[in-house]
Amino acid sequence: MAPVSLARLRKSYGSRTIFDDFNLDIADGELLCLLGPSGSGKTTLIRLIAGLERLEGGEIRIGGKDVSFAEPRERHVGMTFQGYALYPHLSVRQNLLYPLKVRGVPKAEADRRVTEAARLLGIAQLLERRVQQISGGEQQRVAIGRAIVQKPQLYLLDEPISNLDASLRESVRSDIRRLQQALAATMVIVTHDQLDALAIADRIAVLRHGVLQQLGSPEELYEKPDNVFVAGFIGRMRMNFLPGRLLRESGVVLQGAGFSLALPGRFAPLLDSESREVTLGVRPDALLPCAGPAPDAIAVVVKSIQFQGEQVLCSAVAGEATIQAALADGHGLLPGVPAWLRPRADKLHLFDTESGFRLSPPALHAGFATGYARDLAAPTTGGGQT
Repeated sequence: MAPVSLARLRKSYGSRTIFDDFNLDIADGELLCLLGPSGSGKTTLIRLIAGLERLEGGEIRIGGKDVSFAEPRERHVGMTFQGYALYPHLSVRQNLLYPLKVRGVPKAEADRRVTEAARLLGIAQLLERRVQQISGGEQQRVAIGRAIVQKPQLYLLDEPISNLDASLRESVRSDIRRLQQALAATMVIVTHDQLDALAIADRIAVLRHGVLQQLGSPEELYEKPDNVFVAGFIGRMRMNFLPGRLLRESGVVLQGAGFSLALPGRFAPLLDSESREVTLGVRPDALLPCAGPAPDAIAVVVKSIQFQGEQVLCSAVAGEATIQAALADGHGLLPGVPAWLRPRADKLHLFDTESGFRLSPPALHAGFATGYARDLAAPTTGGGQT
């Protein structure tokens, strides 16, 4: 396997810039997920790595070798596409053999590789079936098998789980992670589903409009998002955001439109002047019901209650903002009735309202502010999936 280094990448389609001075390093044997909404540049990036798109500037190194302008066959990369790219009229065995025949691999060696890949993927019993006779999850394993038999130094998977039913997604996530560890492979996976990324990645690179928003472990991105975009994008339920003004009133207080909340003392150093415009972020599962009014509780009016089995989802209005709370049970909350929700003090996040940056550690890396400011000004729509 091999590390990957992307330095100063530039790519555009006509007048639309996808990447401008993009940098990213992927460690040997790492499973990295490229995560972001449609149009963020995820698919374009792995196609650049694979050599399927022409680079306009910068450098791509795989295993220390400069492959910036090398042909795809010279990069020793195995890639699976979102649509699997299988031949439905051929058997599973024939599909697995095809890339080896193209490369002139001797028959005995090709058969050995196919047998080994089928065993790893648990599809040995399907080798003689036609692709159109097997399930979507099995087709996904065959598509990955076509990459495995080529023995590449790098695996690139474009939305490998997105076409599967919800019932299959969890098992395929586990299969991909198990396979990556068994192969000790360097693997880059594109996904728009943050639950997939959180479940299987060693690290996640969050992209938006071709700008790297944050790079880190799933835990780092969930617990310490660098900016409002990452905070709102990561997590099964969207983080609640409450804009307001940070004041010093017998401690630190967030004064919002129609609500007031006392904050932990650790935020006091952020008050370098009399007040400051900030946005408070708190996840739905970090809100707890409070028996009555309290300085560190938010006064709300309940809008709706949804029973979801293991938890109850409460939608409420705090001043002019709507917030969601994921509670262990309903706690007697009723629609239209005032209530109080107390955020967990250790789960609060503060962001600068103007820039969107997190106002508590870790410090942002040098140069990030410029990229994020450019990203905020970028259009929210673009020309297709990237």
